[in-house]
Amino acid sequence: MDLWYSVIKIVAKTYMTLFIDEVQVQGKENLPAGPKIIVGNHPHVTDALALPFIVPEKIHFFIQHDTFTLPIVGKILEWADQIPVVIGQGQDALETARQKLNMGHSVGIFPEGRMSGSKEVRRAGAGAALLALETGVPLVPVGFYVPPKFIKEIKGHFHNRDTVGWWQFGGQTFVHIGEPWQLMINEKTDRSYRYLRDLTDKLMNNIQDLVNQTAKSFNY
Repeated sequence: MDLWYSVIKIVAKTYMTLFIDEVQVQGKENLPAGPKIIVGNHPHVTDALALPFIVPEKIHFFIQHDTFTLPIVGKILEWADQIPVVIGQGQDALETARQKLNMGHSVGIFPEGRMSGSKEVRRAGAGAALLALETGVPLVPVGFYVPPKFIKEIKGHFHNRDTVGWWQFGGQTFVHIGEPWQLMINEKTDRSYRYLRDLTDKLMNNIQDLVNQTAKSFNY
């Protein structure tokens, strides 16, 4: 494990220790060995904090490029070899992820592109499905859920625009890992946008089911 990814884990662990009572994980046995594409919903800023402690190998997360401009934090993310996503230049991020996967590394994607602030999953981009088809690496659906009473909305101003984020303070983080999807490409595989769109919608419906099952299981 490299130094700067370890620093990210220390920061995540500090926040979790201070503000999150417990992380409950379902389906950890569904994590396949080797490179994988972890695909999750994105209700809150703090969703992914637990993943580096669940997935044994390093994860290269897709992260909005603006985050890399933050003092100190941005440099740590850069040195930890995370993947910046620039609006309108998504192909660059996909190419970087493709290289990481072909090298045997794992990638984390929140394909909704922005936070939802609720347990309802938004329409997602098709990049994760495309990567899975091109590399033969399994997709691992992950549903994140935190009871609303432990979420605080925080408004701010960043890069001359108003922002809003949802942060967890107290309570449990529920992480539900589904069975991996193995997509194989061959000469007859339909590679059209419509096919990728259909795969993505089914994947996000799977994630929505994981979230709903978790909320129901714990009477939330």
